Amino acid sequence: MDSVKEGFYADSQRTSLCETYGIETTLTDTEILNYIYEKYGLNDIGFNEDEKFKVARLRYELATNVFSLFSSVTIAKDVSYETMAIIEESKGELPGIEINVNSKRYYPHGTLASHLIGYVSSISSEEYQKLKGEGYLYNSSIGKMGIETTMERYLKGDNGLKRTEVDAEGEIAAEYMYKESMSGNNVTLTIDYRLQTIAETNLKKVINNIATGAPGYVKQKDANAGCVIALDVNSGEVLAMASYPTFNPNDFVSGIKYSKWKALIENKTKPMFNRVISGTYSPGSTFKMLSALAGLDSKVITLTEKIKDNGRYEHANHPMCWVYSYYGRTHGYINVTQAIKVSCNCFFYEVGRRMGIENLVKYAKMFGLGSKTGIELYGEVSGMIAGANEEMDWYLGDTLSAVIGQSYNSFTPVQLANYISTLANGGTLNKVSVVKNVTTNEYENIPNSEIVAYIEDITGYKFRSTKLTLNEKHVDAIVEGMRSVTSEQGGTSYIVFKNSDIEVAGKTGTAQVSSGTPNGVFVGFAPIENPQIAVVAIVEHGDSGSAVANIVKPILEEYFNISKDGVNKDVIDILTPSISY
Repeated sequence: MDSVKEGFYADSQRTSLCETYGIETTLTDTEILNYIYEKYGLNDIGFNEDEKFKVARLRYELATNVFSLFSSVTIAKDVSYETMAIIEESKGELPGIEINVNSKRYYPHGTLASHLIGYVSSISSEEYQKLKGEGYLYNSSIGKMGIETTMERYLKGDNGLKRTEVDAEGEIAAEYMYKESMSGNNVTLTIDYRLQTIAETNLKKVINNIATGAPGYVKQKDANAGCVIALDVNSGEVLAMASYPTFNPNDFVSGIKYSKWKALIENKTKPMFNRVISGTYSPGSTFKMLSALAGLDSKVITLTEKIKDNGRYEHANHPMCWVYSYYGRTHGYINVTQAIKVSCNCFFYEVGRRMGIENLVKYAKMFGLGSKTGIELYGEVSGMIAGANEEMDWYLGDTLSAVIGQSYNSFTPVQLANYISTLANGGTLNKVSVVKNVTTNEYENIPNSEIVAYIEDITGYKFRSTKLTLNEKHVDAIVEGMRSVTSEQGGTSYIVFKNSDIEVAGKTGTAQVSSGTPNGVFVGFAPIENPQIAVVAIVEHGDSGSAVANIVKPILEEYFNISKDGVNKDVIDILTPSISY
């Protein structure tokens, strides 16, 4: 006998099953199944193994779902028309068996935006006990991840009630509707359908190109995961959000098979993990714009001062500039704009030494790093700012590492995107949002203030947009450096953007990790004049930020093609009435 029959433990946890039957959790899966066979006398009837298991499964469903004369239990879903016809023809021989046509959630785009949208599945026994007073039934579906979870209160409809009259023999005498069912509200997301498609397609493509060493890429065989997010720089709305690898939410609607669930949770690349809001990464050199701004505002450097890169820095543990480490040469005398273009470590080591860690921490906090963004999703984490923990011993070498985006700096991609958006829009740190609006089933708008209060209540986090006072000349110098990264020879992503019609301000990053190839990071916004969109992409063990820029370029091209065409942006809607039968 198989130790676990596929599907037997898929809908309930093992502990719940043992509690139902009052048996010890120390029993093996085979012993539990044998106990159920014995309890219901299935070993004495002459059933084969498959038949015994099917009956055991049915009896378990009856036991856990409070089966009674007036409370039915679903014993089969998605049955064929042929099966329905047989049951209808044999109704006289099958008392108590009914065929019900119910609606269920269907995700027409499959894996598209799966980490963001999430999925629904059958309510667990724990959830039912907690929520049965709110109109949930033992066979209800409930949001388990993403927007399906956070917006469950609005997406859930109201169950109808049917009054049934029975005679003294328990036979149904009459039935009539006591209360009509009502569909839930409509949640419209900020996601642009075409941008989301481009983002997911190119994220997967570039990761595979890096892993296999496709033409134009340096092979990094441990590159296997990553993410990308695009924000409207002026509103904080998410235009695209992709995490790879991914999953299909349709697999969960009717109960995921045990083998498929096991494969998902045991996959080392974590397909269910939303890297955009829950993954934390060292920003690497993409942090240098913030370091530059902090240094300029603190007056430890000026716009015109040139600092000499000797290849190896003379203080602390004498760290090297990347160009010296790789090629044995230096950047010579350079100013802050040039330092961003060529990503000179030694320039920023000197900025960090002069400025100190306190100013760096101050500016990181100002730009929202190390804090949640207020996005309407469970699972967002805060990350960490290097030097912010006053209880830690701190040395100059730590500051030198932190100022180039290493040390304990660890931020989520959504935080990085908001930081870049704030730099692009002139200093407004926006609340990041993925919910455009919520309308009733009669298409009346629910006030945004109500939605905001609800999200703050369930996530336990309040975010308020902030207007920073930024020195325009300092920002212009930094943006000029970012422009030269993508548009001038010697810029670290020039090779990717050299033929683009879009003026992109960008920055590459290579972030060291505890083991394996460094992560590759790219951040940017466009256009430089009147910025509209910011994009951040990360490939785990991707090594080169320049390679990662290949994820971002098609997203920007698609965005501005949409704008040039004058076509209204598509959005992905989660509509309760959008169902399949």
